[in-house]
Amino acid sequence: MPRPRVVIVTGLSGAGLSTAIHTLQDNGFYCIDNLPIELLWDTLALIDGAEITADKGYAFGMDIRNTQFAERFPKIKEELSNRVKLDVLFVRSEVDVLEERFGTARRRHPLARIAASLREQILQEDSLLKPVEQSADAILDTTHLKPHQLRRLIEERYSSHGQPLRTLQLVLVSFGFKHAPLWPIEGLHDVRFLQNPYFESKMREKTGLDKDVQDFVMKTPEATETFNKIRDLYRYCLPRYLAEGRHFLRVGIGCTGGQHRSVTFVEKLSQEFQQTPIPGVIVSVVHRDVQK
Repeated sequence: MPRPRVVIVTGLSGAGLSTAIHTLQDNGFYCIDNLPIELLWDTLALIDGAEITADKGYAFGMDIRNTQFAERFPKIKEELSNRVKLDVLFVRSEVDVLEERFGTARRRHPLARIAASLREQILQEDSLLKPVEQSADAILDTTHLKPHQLRRLIEERYSSHGQPLRTLQLVLVSFGFKHAPLWPIEGLHDVRFLQNPYFESKMREKTGLDKDVQDFVMKTPEATETFNKIRDLYRYCLPRYLAEGRHFLRVGIGCTGGQHRSVTFVEKLSQEFQQTPIPGVIVSVVHRDVQK
């Protein structure tokens, strides 16, 4: 049985620990933040017994709130490495930046009871965590990083077999404007200006799922040009949405009744993206009004 993949996320308070944990959680890791050291081995027993499972692995957030954690960490890492595929990520930042972040967020430092000033608290934490930092497999300095840049670095580090850690789910929705607006929506395209199969008696009871309806909708130069422009727009935008950090994108294509033209376009777009996939993008289809 392969050893489970475990990431321990630790470092200085305010340096981006929550961002790191949330990034791993959003990308398939089973995450536990502020895990007490006393519960670590019980948690691993649950993992070994398949009581808790995860697609990509497990991530534990551990910080200075548990003073034994820092003191015992080198020994803990040695024991863990014999049991799991372990990676220790240490996140840090410069003192001046941490002071500014705590001041902006108006948060209380975990060592507020030990030292008088915020600067002293940060320096004390830095000193206490030195054994952990020295044992880390990776150290990320977030002094000059924006949150989305930190997320990207974490995703790059924990991607599997060259595949991106994060995916973007693209949902293509056909609908009819006469039934109800489509909301929420990130992209909207109106194809009511194209010729309507509804006015062809042999196609009125059919839908854009039928090939003869699709052929009818797509036979004009206007339909082909419109389709190509929409396709090219998303081939350009989707990799950039993915890089920016989006996980979900809903694109609606509407016609009058939501049965012919919009369904045709959604089906054709889905086929295009399946035949020539965009790395990291998963496509699904919803025909909201096709049965109305």
